[in-house]
Amino acid sequence: MDDLITRNTDAYCELRKKLTQTLQIVERLIDNHRPSVMNEVYLTGEEVRTMFCISKRTLQTYRDERIIPYTTFGGKYLYPQSAILELLHTHFVRALK
Repeated sequence: MDDLITRNTDAYCELRKKLTQTLQIVERLIDNHRPSVMNEVYLTGEEVRTMFCISKRTLQTYRDERIIPYTTFGGKYLYPQSAILELLHTHFVRALK
């Protein structure tokens, strides 16, 4: 009779706790997953604007002046993450000590 597991047993409570933790981890992974297209991850305009702390209009100016690379798909502007990171790296200025 010692092998019987009920909702009140320690084994059940521990299993439930671990399953809840695992579910939370999976949900975080799903929320943060960025699917890639041909090994490239694309950012939305909102993500780029947040990254650079700029307005919609400034982002459009960057597109118009070809400062920032982008592609369009279905009326949406998408920005290749690798190109954005390269842009940041290219314009990086090292601070003086």
